[in-house]
Amino acid sequence: MYDTVLVTVLGLLAGAVIWTVTDVSYDDPAAALSKPGPVCPDEGIRVTAGPVNPAMGLRAMDLTLENCGTRNYRVQGYPEIRLLDRDQQHVTGVSVIHGSAGIATVTGFDEPPSTVTLAPGETASAGLLWRNTTTGFDGAAYVPYLTVAARSGSLPLLLAPDGGLDLGTTGRLAVGPWRTNTSTSTSTSTTGSGGGTR
Repeated sequence: MYDTVLVTVLGLLAGAVIWTVTDVSYDDPAAALSKPGPVCPDEGIRVTAGPVNPAMGLRAMDLTLENCGTRNYRVQGYPEIRLLDRDQQHVTGVSVIHGSAGIATVTGFDEPPSTVTLAPGETASAGLLWRNTTTGFDGAAYVPYLTVAARSGSLPLLLAPDGGLDLGTTGRLAVGPWRTNTSTSTSTSTTGSGGGTR
């Protein structure tokens, strides 16, 4: 009988432990990120980060803007970028610059922005460019999170690029203009068309 009672008590305790573990909430900044899915944000757009393309210390990444709404969406200029650290606090010491900023010669980065109008379901892209050069042992910037606003006044969307942005000690991140997605690579020319309803 003692053995039966002991097994019963241990079973209840194990059940309580399992229940407690499933109720734990972790203080992880990434937990607040919206997961990709079929729901379209109220503004009618989504922004996603592509993979980082490394080449001899040069890094490139595309941002994709999708019109997931029901009306045309118009952008002109550059996405508004804010860099965040692991605690989602603003990263200092890094300048976000329109155009290639002398980092590398990439087609489309230094062309003047044009108006891009996206019909529902269409996409546009803008490139990010940087070098991970590091001099010395201190001060290398690593950016696991960034916020992207498609245009002035838009709600900033929080992104967590795979692997983050390893900006080294260069202190510069170059941003290209929005362009239509005839091609999505940062090595392609910028194109766009005028008009739009939003």
